[in-house]
Amino acid sequence: MNALEKALLIKELNLLIDGLEHRSLSFFEIAKSKSRLTEIFGLCDEPIFKKQILKFKSHTQPEKAAHDFAANTLYKLSFRGVFLQDSILEKVLYENADAGWAILYDAEKGWQIWLIPSANRTALVSEWGDLEEIYHWMLAQQQIYSCLQTDHELKQQALLEHQRVKAWTETEKKLKPSVHIAAEQNQTDTPDGIDHSPIMLDPQPPTMVIDSLVPQNENHTALHLEPPFLLNHHPEDKPVSAHLSIQETNLAKNLTQQSTPQSLMLKQHIAHIQPLYESNKPEQALYRLEILDSPEISQHADLLLYGPNVQRWQQLPIYLAEQINPQGRFIKYLVLLGTENQMQAIRLIHLFTDPYQHQPAAIKEIFWHHLQDSLTHLETLFDSYSQKATLIWNIEGYTPFIPAQLIQTQKFIQFEESPADIQTPLLLLKERHKIRLIHGQNRLNLSRTEWAYPYLLLERHQGVSWQLIQTILTQLASPIDCHQLYEVIQKYISD
Repeated sequence: MNALEKALLIKELNLLIDGLEHRSLSFFEIAKSKSRLTEIFGLCDEPIFKKQILKFKSHTQPEKAAHDFAANTLYKLSFRGVFLQDSILEKVLYENADAGWAILYDAEKGWQIWLIPSANRTALVSEWGDLEEIYHWMLAQQQIYSCLQTDHELKQQALLEHQRVKAWTETEKKLKPSVHIAAEQNQTDTPDGIDHSPIMLDPQPPTMVIDSLVPQNENHTALHLEPPFLLNHHPEDKPVSAHLSIQETNLAKNLTQQSTPQSLMLKQHIAHIQPLYESNKPEQALYRLEILDSPEISQHADLLLYGPNVQRWQQLPIYLAEQINPQGRFIKYLVLLGTENQMQAIRLIHLFTDPYQHQPAAIKEIFWHHLQDSLTHLETLFDSYSQKATLIWNIEGYTPFIPAQLIQTQKFIQFEESPADIQTPLLLLKERHKIRLIHGQNRLNLSRTEWAYPYLLLERHQGVSWQLIQTILTQLASPIDCHQLYEVIQKYISD
């Protein structure tokens, strides 16, 4: 199909869609228009043309449009499907332990992506939008979490595993001795009818699992060999968590034998109590809280409960943490309820973050009456964390984080900045109800998709003005370092 033919079809598509959306058509005319749309889709089902007709196909075949869209992404193998009900989507998504994604469709709102960043983590949920918009959102999350593997990566892993297993089995065949035991060696008079064939001794045959990611023509040889089950001759030697005290471990073991409430009230929200781990480990004392009627909360905070204190958690301090990934980027907040003291909170927070290769950048203490109205939005949670909570622990060289949407990123004063890396903070000025950027354009240019950035804050009521900043900038040599500028301004206002 040449460009002119495509242009004519696009024009016809626009006319058909306009008629369906903005004109009162008879049932016959509606059916005729949709039939013609289907014909055009069949004519134009070429990879180069699919993107052009996606929004048109979305009107007549929304589920198929979403399936086709997902099939042309880099993450087809981790796609869980298109759903019309969020409850069914959630069930399917959480049944699979691996990271994955799915699309939710609503006739009035459009599409929404649900993304599981890693096993046993709450789903991240996009805003409603068209398929291109929500997929762009997912790619931004992928940059932060690096959670999904592309189809190519998954197939490469499967192929490497297949080659490894093939080499292992060939080596086994060469090295594995076959012990032939003749019947007459053990029994001098063997009755007739007994099989005299040699016996091959194999004490424990391996379990074989076919890898579905290897091409079908190689499935008969693509095998994973699982090690045989070994009996524990010392059942009393049970692993003990290195992160929990003996008392906490005992409480955790007792808790698994008691009935735990299925939910608790967080002001107007019903939080469902979900086990953090499937097996009964001492860590089972930690539970995840899921607020199904406000799934957006899970995008900016992990809610956890220490089970032994489920009945009196409101009487105890609540601990907030900023979670960062190994590169130092902000992931989300962590909210921990039900802990007895600061040391216990620090242990439990590390117990949660360590398996995901995350870490808390800082941990603060707050009480429920200061936090209860702040959970729903990232901005209000940031306000409670930064203004009402008390710092109890932080990593070396800690710099707090501020949500990206709170920053006015247009610089008032232009000057040359020193090169930035992920650890470089933004230097901000708070005036009235706005937070403006002084220094940090290079840091923002590193990544525009981060939820929050490290920052240093100056405020107008401290005596900081743009005139003062301009005066100081003229006295510093270019390029200007963020920390250097901050220290000089602090010196001026303290003098």
